[in-house]
Amino acid sequence: MNLSGNKELLNRCLVAFFASRTAPPEVLNVARKWAYNIAKTEMIVASGFHSPIERAVLDILLAEGCSVVVTLGRSLYRRIPSHLQAAYDEGRVLFISFRDYSQPSFSNSQLRNWATADLATEVVFAPFDRRSQLATLYHTLANGMTRTIIL
Repeated sequence: MNLSGNKELLNRCLVAFFASRTAPPEVLNVARKWAYNIAKTEMIVASGFHSPIERAVLDILLAEGCSVVVTLGRSLYRRIPSHLQAAYDEGRVLFISFRDYSQPSFSNSQLRNWATADLATEVVFAPFDRRSQLATLYHTLANGMTRTIIL
């Protein structure tokens, strides 16, 4: 595991957030409402922030001044993405890479999702189709010890 940014964020209460790339449009409003509510807490959101809904949640969290943990299904960035640079400079971002591969892949994204869930004390899923790639992760976690929630 490689880290870049504010490593102290790992010592705070983490909530993992997952949303399917193929979620229906109405899910966006549910996730946005959740993001505004979580922004009022001390929780740190960890996510790959890869799907459109996850990116919308990231935008809200950053705009509200929250810190985030960005988990990557690839190696660490050589250059911080411009939309994260200011928050990174302010110590509000931690990047975690679970693999040293420069290109994302399906297996890397699955590893990222499982590792992200493992870091968190709570895992939140935006509503997803039962055929979604997230279904296995959700059902495994829901049957285990991790607190899981579907918005």
